[in-house]
Amino acid sequence: MNRVMIFIDAEYVVQKMKDLRGARKSIRRKDIQWKNIIKWILGKRKLIRCYYYSAEFNKTENPQTYQEQHEYLKELKLKIPYFTIKLGRLVKVNREWMQKGLDVKIAVDMFDKAVTDQYDTGVLVSGDSDFAEVISEIKERYGKHIELCTFDRSIHEALLLAPDRHLVIDSQTGRRFNFWHE
Repeated sequence: MNRVMIFIDAEYVVQKMKDLRGARKSIRRKDIQWKNIIKWILGKRKLIRCYYYSAEFNKTENPQTYQEQHEYLKELKLKIPYFTIKLGRLVKVNREWMQKGLDVKIAVDMFDKAVTDQYDTGVLVSGDSDFAEVISEIKERYGKHIELCTFDRSIHEALLLAPDRHLVIDSQTGRRFNFWHE
C-alpha cells in the first residue's frame, strides 16, 4: 500500500498561482481549488493526511482580515477530508508582515511522521531550497519516498536533486485539472 501525506506551504502556492496566469486576471486565494490539487497529486494512491501550513493574521491589527481568514480556513477544513491546518505566526519587520516558523513546522512534521512510519510517500508542495536537507535525511534514514511539487522547473539545484520525483504545476495543468475557478 502506498500511504501518502502531503505537506503544503500554502503561501508559496498562493503566490505562484498568482503568477501562473500572467497578464490576465490573477488568481485569488479563495479561487484555489485545494481539493483538485490534492486529487492530482495523489492519483490513485491513498491519502493519509494533507497538512496545510499558513500564517495566522493578527486579530488586533486587522479584525476583519482575521475573521475572513478564519472563515476561509474553516470552510477548507469542512470541505476537504483528511485536511489539517497548521498555523504559524506573522511578525512585523520594517513595516511588513513576515511569516515565521512555518518552514520549521513543515520540516519537523515531515520528519516526525517519517520516524513514526505514518506514510510511505511524502509530498512537499514548496519551492524553498531549505527543505533539501530534510528531504535527503528522510529518504536516507527511513527509506521514505519523497516527491516535490513546485510551480517552477528552475529551482535551486539542491532542492531539484533531493526528492525522488519532481512534479511541476504549470498553467496548462492547472486549467486541465481545475486548480482554480475561472
